[in-house]
Amino acid sequence: MAQAEDSQWEDVIRMAVAHARPRERAEILRGLLARGDAIGDYPARLRVHLLAMACLEHATELDPRVREEVNERARAILPPRCREEATLLAGVGHLALELLPGPEGLEDDEAQEVIATAALIGSDAAMEVIRRFRHHPATGARYQLARSWQAFDTERYMEEIIRQLDPATFLPVVDAAGLRALKALGGRPCIEVAGPFTSRELLDSLHPRQITHLALTENDEIGSLDFLTEFPALRSLMLVDCPGVGSLAPLAGMPLTTLTVTDRDRVGMPCPDGLHLLKHLRHLNLQVPLPPTGLRALPADAPLTSLILGHPVEAGFSALRHWQQLSALQLRSLTGAFTDGAWDTLAHLPGLEDFSFGLAAGETALRIPTGLRLPQVTTLSAINTAHGPLAELSHSVAAALPAFPALRKLRLYGLTGGTIALPPLTGLPELREVFLSYLRSEPAPELPPHIELTRFPRPRT
Repeated sequence: MAQAEDSQWEDVIRMAVAHARPRERAEILRGLLARGDAIGDYPARLRVHLLAMACLEHATELDPRVREEVNERARAILPPRCREEATLLAGVGHLALELLPGPEGLEDDEAQEVIATAALIGSDAAMEVIRRFRHHPATGARYQLARSWQAFDTERYMEEIIRQLDPATFLPVVDAAGLRALKALGGRPCIEVAGPFTSRELLDSLHPRQITHLALTENDEIGSLDFLTEFPALRSLMLVDCPGVGSLAPLAGMPLTTLTVTDRDRVGMPCPDGLHLLKHLRHLNLQVPLPPTGLRALPADAPLTSLILGHPVEAGFSALRHWQQLSALQLRSLTGAFTDGAWDTLAHLPGLEDFSFGLAAGETALRIPTGLRLPQVTTLSAINTAHGPLAELSHSVAAALPAFPALRKLRLYGLTGGTIALPPLTGLPELREVFLSYLRSEPAPELPPHIELTRFPRPRT
């Protein structure tokens, strides 16, 4: 068993298991498990345990207890539930492909990560795994299928996988070959184009009249958005790291309902001028600094129902009252300059059901007025946007909870992973769901049976 972690010995070990008598077979498999358990390097240990799992295919006669021991080791990572597990499995190579299950019997997160594992391996055998999932109904699985085509032959993947996907699935394109393949496919309504393509290249490749959702990412070539007037059906636009875009005015006459502007990599992208001209916006996500006029730069007569602000808001926050129909608000960078009057503005939004907050970098505590009550809010999310200590996130949640007496859902996003102490939840009679993303609650919370605790990624124990 000394060579068990060496991939060149895989076939030898499999043959030995296949031709062994039942008692010898059990000894070999238990030897594999013991060898794997003794290896300190996790990827190498995983390879040996997965080899034992692969040997079961040829172990028709085997002590059920040994079979269960082998299966127990494999269940530690099969099927994968998160990208870290998918990456580890992909590092094992073709052996992992043989063991990837599905799509039958998989949860949605498992289906997505099985696809991701196969894409990371990227071989012809991996393509066969991908094909099994091409009709999977889950959004996450379709998302992963759309984002995996660059690992395989472009033409084959476009025909066998992309053509089968729901048209509402975003398809990413990152190079000229991808644009050509997209054009040959006949276009798609939802496209994300990453890279320094010119407006002329986009017009020539994207079938503009059928595009309803467009994302432009990492593009320093485009300055004017005039070319988007050739996209009459455009409803949603995302601009990510497009520092040359200075004005949204060309979009004024278009039926745009969703807009996202993000300076993800801090390339210095400002908030473009002309926001106030977009009269049809319902969903607005600004991950760039607001203009000096703050919220007064937004279209006062737009029917906004959701608003996400990634930078501090220090001016004109009272303008939020223009959007009485606002139902979801996310303030990702609260500072000490967020006044009592700003908090009071939230109390005058009768339709606000979903509120999310995070603290700006350098802030250590949430400052919320004593006595503030927002009974219309039923979902509260706390986001560790500054990647600060999780104890600060816990303290901020504890400070916020009294203001939200009618909560039904509480969601905490750690972003970095780790443990958090949940604050007391006894004063929330309507609470039904607690969701923890990349967080573990320690000590384990003692929640009443009517409150469901969910974690992402899903724990295995």
